[in-house]
Amino acid sequence: MDLSLSEDRAVEDVRCEFGKMKNAMECEQEIRSAIRPILKDLTNHTKEAVAILRAVHQSSRNTADLTQAARARLPQIQSLLKQLGTVYPSEWYHRYHDMWRNTCQNLSLLGSFIHYLQTGTLIRRNQLADLLELSISADDGFCITLDDMLAGFLDLASELSRLAVNSVVHGDVERPVQIAAFINEMNSAFQLLNLKNDFLRRRYDGLKYDVRKVEEVVYDLSIRGLKNPGEPGSG
Repeated sequence: MDLSLSEDRAVEDVRCEFGKMKNAMECEQEIRSAIRPILKDLTNHTKEAVAILRAVHQSSRNTADLTQAARARLPQIQSLLKQLGTVYPSEWYHRYHDMWRNTCQNLSLLGSFIHYLQTGTLIRRNQLADLLELSISADDGFCITLDDMLAGFLDLASELSRLAVNSVVHGDVERPVQIAAFINEMNSAFQLLNLKNDFLRRRYDGLKYDVRKVEEVVYDLSIRGLKNPGEPGSG
């Protein structure tokens, strides 16, 4: 066997393999470059919509106008989400998940915040997908993963614990009781989960603090005679 020929083939194989890796890296870089401007706009629109809802802390009785204003931002958000889903191969969703993880968590907060202010209940996964016009699974298109959705729920709990305090400041003594019942129910539901995600486990510790904070607000209302001790959320 010609040893030099064998060596030439080995060198060619190495060059070929590295050429494929170079092309793959360039392709991935192009996709990331295409994602960034869309994601930047999506992040900004999402933050603006959440900021609209956070005005509820200044006047907890003005929820209808605020949710309507936030929902008015949804068409632009939905359009950007559709654009985002076209710039990467569908099977590569998790490869780029690190880029949009935080934005997806904010989208979960946005959807669950709107839903709570309108209904007083926790949004379901299919309802969140319908609201944002997303898929349920990454196999079918752009989606919000279960972990990101749960992280958004924990952010919602923090917003609501703050709202409980601010509602009292503005003379609304009913909302803290409703929030206390809701957050306690959410806490019980999270206890049923086997949270293996370290990030979620750390965030869940914050939910325990939110529960305690709201219960203290309700207790203060009770001892001041501003609510009936027998109402939900009093214990």
